[in-house]
Amino acid sequence: MNQQENAQKNVSTKSKEYKEECRQLLERIVALQLKVFKAPDLYVKEVLNVVELYKQQFELVKQNPGQSNGKFSIIAQFLSKVAIYYKTDLKFYIEDLMELINHFQNTLNQGLRKRIIFCLLRLRGKNLIEPYRMIVFLMKLFNCQDKDLRRIIFRFIIKDIKQFNKKHRNETLNKQIQNFIIDLIKKSQENIAKRALQIMIELYKKNIWKDNKCVNIIAQGCFNQNYKIKLLACYFLIETTENHVEIESSEDEADKYIQKKGKNKCVKPTKAREHRVEREKKMADKKQRKKLQKLKSSGGFFALDQIYSPQDFAERLFDNLKKHENERFSVKLAMMHLISRLIHRHKLLIIPFYTYIQKHLYPNSKDIAKLFAYLAESIHDQIPKEDLQPTIRHLIDQFINDRCQELTLTMGLRGIYEILQKHPKILDKDNITYLIHYIKYKNRNVSQAARSILNHFKDTNPQLLDKRLRGNKWKSTEELDGEFDDNFIQQITIGIDGAELLQQEEEEKLNKKFDVPIFCDRILTDEDFKRIRALKRKREAEIEQNKLQEKQQKTENIEEEEEDDQNEYEDEDIDEDEDDISEISEDSVESQDNEDEEWEDEDVEDDNDNDDNLEYEDDDDDNIKPDSKITKEQNKLRRQSLSELDEDSVQEYYSEESQISDENPHGYVREEDIMRYRKTKSEQKHEKLEELKNGTKEKWYQGPNKKKSEFASTSNKEKLKNKPLQMMRAKKVEQKNKESRIKSKIKDLKNKLGHVRSGKQAQRLKKQKIK
Repeated sequence: MNQQENAQKNVSTKSKEYKEECRQLLERIVALQLKVFKAPDLYVKEVLNVVELYKQQFELVKQNPGQSNGKFSIIAQFLSKVAIYYKTDLKFYIEDLMELINHFQNTLNQGLRKRIIFCLLRLRGKNLIEPYRMIVFLMKLFNCQDKDLRRIIFRFIIKDIKQFNKKHRNETLNKQIQNFIIDLIKKSQENIAKRALQIMIELYKKNIWKDNKCVNIIAQGCFNQNYKIKLLACYFLIETTENHVEIESSEDEADKYIQKKGKNKCVKPTKAREHRVEREKKMADKKQRKKLQKLKSSGGFFALDQIYSPQDFAERLFDNLKKHENERFSVKLAMMHLISRLIHRHKLLIIPFYTYIQKHLYPNSKDIAKLFAYLAESIHDQIPKEDLQPTIRHLIDQFINDRCQELTLTMGLRGIYEILQKHPKILDKDNITYLIHYIKYKNRNVSQAARSILNHFKDTNPQLLDKRLRGNKWKSTEELDGEFDDNFIQQITIGIDGAELLQQEEEEKLNKKFDVPIFCDRILTDEDFKRIRALKRKREAEIEQNKLQEKQQKTENIEEEEEDDQNEYEDEDIDEDEDDISEISEDSVESQDNEDEEWEDEDVEDDNDNDDNLEYEDDDDDNIKPDSKITKEQNKLRRQSLSELDEDSVQEYYSEESQISDENPHGYVREEDIMRYRKTKSEQKHEKLEELKNGTKEKWYQGPNKKKSEFASTSNKEKLKNKPLQMMRAKKVEQKNKESRIKSKIKDLKNKLGHVRSGKQAQRLKKQKIK
């Protein structure tokens, strides 16, 4: 025991001495550092002495890499700060640090390793290390077992690439790094490949690398053997099609700021608050400019549009999906979602994909709503009708039957409705009559889903419906002749949609007119198609602006008409007032001539004449002249009612449709559209009871599972706990009174018998015994 205690004392004394030495060394180096910053040429010898001490400590670290070394970390940090002034003398310093980390990557002490890497990052910030060499060195450290260090490296790489592409794009360096990342994804370990792919995704999102090459490098991750890399690549290509940059005006953002900061409407307006609002408006304008720059840099295209050959890519991905049947189901779903999105976006033809999904489409299968959405999204007009009929028969047989539950019926009908919106000529007359038969189903969700199919055919092809279901517009068969075909022959489009806009633009530039259309003269490139899409968007924006201008003109015209009417009313009022004044003066003269005796007789006659005047007035209302004052007032009221309708009620009526179109402008099908099912009150109660019965335990342990049977009776105490307090208050008071009475009686009996004495008597007896 004595030997162990002595050993511990020696260790503690050594540690104290070592800490003091480190503290003294740090004070000397800080003083020297300040001198070097002022005059580096005067302190060369002192710096070289520190370099010799560095070499000694470097050898000690090689011998014991797992042990912490405070002196080495202090000297290394000093040299990283001073290396700018002594580039030739400290060339070996950078190579030594890199070799040390490469050889002892996981065996080095954690704190010492982090300080060495901070020194290297500082040297890269001062441009003493080349960027490509530094990024290659740091990428290999993603396999290190230190989470904080990996996070630091990840952020530094993104920041460094952003910095040397800030003023102008360094294409040569970007190509070198991209080629290196391709090799990492193919050959290196899982952790390094995953982090490299995450770096590419983050650079794409920040608009640093948004080229076609970057997107195709990420897309190659879909064919990797590791399932994590597959999911990363698939989710990236899917999510980039759904995220949109929403641009808001500066006034809207300023209003939001006012709602947050000044919630009280009756705030006193001061100069400080006005200046604050102006500042916020300026910040909102800056944000808006940044968002516009992002849109301009991206060109409004998604990552799926930048894939080189989408047909070959989709076929390869589908072959990979069929080969790996033992793959996780989440990976399969992601791959199916990506294939369906590619087919929808590029109008591809991959017919075996529909038979593959058909295997998974059953009422009891997992994530069936997602599979329905993927199937509906992958259908378009250019697919032949005969190839899709077996899948639709399968859906009708499995999901739309009298044996099926109500939820499966609604799911099947809504899924077919989404398919019909993409391919409206896919169903026959027999299938349509069978599906519309469910309008009379007792459940509201099923009947609404069937009615949506009926309304779809009323708008697109009412000839397939019975006469009683067509509606008032299409009751007669003569009106339908020549408009709709029985065989559903698809109209062939001639030319390219939007090529006229490109031709007009080129004619304006060259001041010439082409005799032949542009798509016949030459083959259009990808850049031409991008330009066509941009011109289409420009045309749509101009159309919307014209509509707004027309509405403003209408409102201005209405206001001018109202002002003219008011002026006419004022002129008429003046004329009528003059006539009334003349009449009143004549009546007053006559009334003065009349005697006071006739006053009573006139009152009686007036009472009898009032009834006749009322009848006369009612007759006049029917025969009003069109130029009278009353008609003008009525027209004014009608105009006001119409203006109120245009502003309030019409916007509320069309608000739901506008929201739907804004949320889903590209025609994607979602799980929520198919799983719309409103449950009844009885079903909601039943679900709540099941959740209470089958409630999951929390993470920590709560003792053994004591489950009671369904028919086991609860105790009286448990029943009392559930009752309200006011019902139990009187009973509890009675119980307490009874208990107190019983206790007092027992004490009296025991005192009489001599068993127990009161507290004061017992204390007196104890004192007497002690004395």
